[in-house]
Amino acid sequence: MSIVLYFLNATIYVFVSWIIGLILNNLIKNRSFYSKISNLEFIKNDTIRKSLALNGFGWMIKNTVFKVFNQNLQLKKGTTNKKDLKLIRNEMTYAEIGHIIGFLFILILIGYQTLNGQFLSAIILLVFNIIFNLYPTLLQQHNKKRIDRILKQ
Repeated sequence: MSIVLYFLNATIYVFVSWIIGLILNNLIKNRSFYSKISNLEFIKNDTIRKSLALNGFGWMIKNTVFKVFNQNLQLKKGTTNKKDLKLIRNEMTYAEIGHIIGFLFILILIGYQTLNGQFLSAIILLVFNIIFNLYPTLLQQHNKKRIDRILKQ
């Protein structure tokens, strides 16, 4: 298979993972354990977070075509009251958990590809999974932490 097809497959798998994340997230959002997974923080160290360039990734999301994907995560100018921040935090949690589900789904695919000896495809899919599912998860966690600091004031 040509490398172009590997990239095309990875793109398709990412979109499918987002759809699966949305579906499963809707199925579990009213469960009792959802509140427990709503406060995850994978990276607690600010130095590590900065070395991952999350601020640059956040800038890319806000200033490229990716900003159209979840417009519920945008504050409208002049509306920074606590109620709006709580609503946005809930949307961030929903997006974060959807990306975690998508990330786990693709990890299963990567495992399957690795077991079948499709190493190049697995590596490309891993890179796509990190960029399009793990980084958004980390960005949501970082932004939720910032909102929590504001809400505690």
